[in-house]
Amino acid sequence: MAQVNILADQKNVLFLASGRGSNFQAFVDHLRLGVLKEVSIKALICNRPGAPVVQRAREAEVPVFEIEGIAGKKFEPKEKRELARLAFDNECISISKLYEIDYVILAGFDQVLTKSFVDNFPFRILNIHPAYDLQLFGGSNMVGSKVHESVIASGARYSGCSVHLVTSAVDQGPIISKKRVSVLHGDTADSLAARILEQEHLVYPEAVQLLVDGRVIVSDSGARCYVDRYSGRWDLEWEERQQSYIDFFTEEKRGRTDH
Repeated sequence: MAQVNILADQKNVLFLASGRGSNFQAFVDHLRLGVLKEVSIKALICNRPGAPVVQRAREAEVPVFEIEGIAGKKFEPKEKRELARLAFDNECISISKLYEIDYVILAGFDQVLTKSFVDNFPFRILNIHPAYDLQLFGGSNMVGSKVHESVIASGARYSGCSVHLVTSAVDQGPIISKKRVSVLHGDTADSLAARILEQEHLVYPEAVQLLVDGRVIVSDSGARCYVDRYSGRWDLEWEERQQSYIDFFTEEKRGRTDH
């Protein structure tokens, strides 16, 4: 088995994002509050210039690269799409080398990475998917509200979110962390998505901290992760630190409601 990051020294991370950037903001807040340790956000790449995540990054004084991507575009012939995707990923690889990136974090990123990109970061790219069962509700066609609509239509009693390492098989890389969220009577895709998103903001930074602390081992086959979150009271110490983020988020939410 291959252990990821045996030593807990500072790791440089690069974010790839496309939209609102709420998961990116959760990482910024976890760092600001001292919850997430030994992590430095070196840069953010956005494939949709002008997306809200760009402003979040600038406010956090994180270098931003707006590189127009391929999502939502038509290419004729189709081969041009793969060439454009490869060109985009090659720019990302160049930026990652510039900042000596250890981990790439996908945060609402709506492009599928090329094999070339994935091979440059073996088991060092993370993604979070807004479903608990990635076999049923994962894959290249399961994005956005379609995930939650499919979960509700299936009659499932719970959904959730899953943090996994990225491989060339979309949403099928080894899973580090999962979190269940109940599907309530009368739930819509939007209401379910909102409750899952709150859990994403907690579980995603936790998964990164586990990696940085050397508590994730990838099996020799690369099919699964073995995660040690309990020895040395790691889980209790993490929960104690993360409570400051939960308190901050709760107070912020109360303030929005009051006003």
